[in-house]
Amino acid sequence: MARDEAARDLPTDGLLNRRSYLKFAGATAAAFAATGTSTGKEYRTITVPAGQTKSITVGDGETFENVLIDMTADGASALVRTSGSGWTIRNVGFKGIHPGGHYLLNPGVSSTDGTGLVENVYMGDGQVAGSDSGGVWVNANLPHRGTIQFRNVHVAGMIDNGLYGSGPGAQGYGGNLHVDSSYFKGNTISNVRLNAKSRPCNVTNTVVDTRGNKPCRIGCSSPGSTTTRAVWSWYGETHVRNCDIVGRITTARGGSVTTTDVRTGDQADLTPPKGVPMSAEQAASGSGGSSGNRNQAMKQKQKQAEGLPNVLSISSSDASTTTNYEFDVTGTVRKSSARGASKSDEDTIQDGAVSGAVAGGTDSYQFAGTLTKFAIDGNATIYLNGKRVTPGKLGLPKTLVFDGSQSDGASKYSFDVGGSVAKDDDLGSVNSFDTIDGTRVTGKVVGGKDAYRFSGDLKRIEIEGGAKAWVRVGANQ
Repeated sequence: MARDEAARDLPTDGLLNRRSYLKFAGATAAAFAATGTSTGKEYRTITVPAGQTKSITVGDGETFENVLIDMTADGASALVRTSGSGWTIRNVGFKGIHPGGHYLLNPGVSSTDGTGLVENVYMGDGQVAGSDSGGVWVNANLPHRGTIQFRNVHVAGMIDNGLYGSGPGAQGYGGNLHVDSSYFKGNTISNVRLNAKSRPCNVTNTVVDTRGNKPCRIGCSSPGSTTTRAVWSWYGETHVRNCDIVGRITTARGGSVTTTDVRTGDQADLTPPKGVPMSAEQAASGSGGSSGNRNQAMKQKQKQAEGLPNVLSISSSDASTTTNYEFDVTGTVRKSSARGASKSDEDTIQDGAVSGAVAGGTDSYQFAGTLTKFAIDGNATIYLNGKRVTPGKLGLPKTLVFDGSQSDGASKYSFDVGGSVAKDDDLGSVNSFDTIDGTRVTGKVVGGKDAYRFSGDLKRIEIEGGAKAWVRVGANQ
């Protein structure tokens, strides 16, 4: 795996420097042709010869924009890097498969209060399987001390991280980055890897789909590995908001992640955000990209998911210890891939009752109705409809039992609760005498027991007949 502890020194021998690029003339100008577009701005094309790498440096306060870098020749590639602060990289498309050996984009902001902008950039044609280095590496050697904003960026099929931004944190410089309205697909090791040691990083309005990534070589701890993460937070805070993600959200070296309105697994809408370039030409011309019909796609997914509106996830970070769990719901339940969960056959579902085990991974379920029981043996983090919850507060933790086994004849009863209520057929019978209308229950017990699980307070209870009633708290644990 690419290590944060070792700073990366990038090769410069034989590469085109910033001054010669910005003052291109003569033979160089012939390879840097202007191209007209009908839907966007004119852009220039840099054609990289086979087996060569072009290097371009964007300096303090400079803007590099409306450029298509043609890397379609065998072994051709390019490297765009920055120096200073206040620079902008906008409307740039990398066309062709990256051969590896270095990163395509190497940005950094040298001033603590400085900023840099990477906007409308396409590097989505992928990388040669088994090669090293990847899409973007934030320059820890500059060092990066400021803030970089990535917006409408498309990174796909890279081998050694799509966006690798944790290096500055390893060296203690504290530069951070933010990602907005971008699209990451199938990048090995990680798709979005952030440094957040002294200042938080934000990932907003972004789609990450880890599936379909290629195996790596030198860049991985295990050659041939296809291990990847959707969002990987190192050293400090990362805030993920209004994103759609298929894959793992994970941390390292004290990193933390908070999520707000994040849809995962089957719930994720993987339509690229509006404006993300879907080709190098779209990026270079600034003509726009994805139509971003994510609301329409989300409505379709919601329509398909009608009847199973709830999602329960059980996540374990310790692969050496197994955590067992059981829960019951009053409606239909099925396995889900939410939060990057697998859909293995090891867990059992029967008539609304679920039992399973998790070790170093996540099990997720979609269900309808009410979660009546939840029990866990071991350590795991529980999420209900995207929010982290305390296991002891899940389900209906209180039990009300009407016992008519020692009385003559029938006993009628009714009661009201402050929360939800459901019949517990494990402790009592289920028959047509008993009805649940919202928070009010009426029923009749004859020579046996009726039982209900509920949450909130018991507001009212009335019994006509000789049956006895009692409330048990904590039976759900």
